Amino acid sequence: MSDSTKADAPQIRLNKAIADSGYCARRKADELIAAGKVKVNGQVVTEMGTKVDPETDKITVQGKPLPQADKYYLLFHKPAGYVTSRRGGRTQKTIYELLPKEYQAADPAGRLDQDSSGALILSSDGDFLFKVTHPSFHVPKLYEIVLNHPLTPADIKKLLTGIRLMPEDKLAKMSKVLPDEKNPYRYRVELITGYNRQVRRSLREIGHRVQVLHRVAFGPIGLGKLPEGETRLLTEAEKNRLLSSAAQPKQRQHTTQKKDGPVKNHDQQARKPQTKGQRH
Repeated sequence: MSDSTKADAPQIRLNKAIADSGYCARRKADELIAAGKVKVNGQVVTEMGTKVDPETDKITVQGKPLPQADKYYLLFHKPAGYVTSRRGGRTQKTIYELLPKEYQAADPAGRLDQDSSGALILSSDGDFLFKVTHPSFHVPKLYEIVLNHPLTPADIKKLLTGIRLMPEDKLAKMSKVLPDEKNPYRYRVELITGYNRQVRRSLREIGHRVQVLHRVAFGPIGLGKLPEGETRLLTEAEKNRLLSSAAQPKQRQHTTQKKDGPVKNHDQQARKPQTKGQRH
């Protein structure tokens, strides 16, 4: 740790220094620190609030210096049938089988389950991932879903008011539930929280099964014409727009349902989800 006499030295929390290096996200950095796998100037550090000067302190993680890798920011069009993980089971495929070799160090901003598809943000910048995924910042995610039978007005009201999910004992709300006038089984829903399998579990609680779940957009970033299974770099403007949407914690009003017109595309024209081969 930096000498306390260096009053003018720029100091940041150790987990942020690790995240800024692109090694991992802050939450993972906290786990590594707690496990005694991080050293600063040759000393094991387990205290979360430790401050360091990345310019002068020698930080190692699991015996290796922090990498000086370039930071990059990706949009990936995840197909159904792939897990958002580096490791799959015997019959599971992972998204890293589809990511280009030069982007294998990227971590996802949240997850899409194996049966879901759509927009996934990834980055080698741990601090960026923290800012766009932490629940307090409320970055919205927009989904297209297809159900086994239509929602009733009472169902929609429950989804907007909130469904209590167990065992977390969390009230999971949808900020928007918009029907598609051309297909009574299809809806667009928006979340500002991100509990595990929130859409599927919330709908299951009120007697519905999600047959298709496709993320149309993550914050202001839509899929556009990006083909399924393909990756592209975010532009600097897109990265800044995404960070701006997570610039500070927000309090959002949950909408009441009105008679909306046909569901319109978000950001750019998005692919309509397909029902083939996808089940809850």
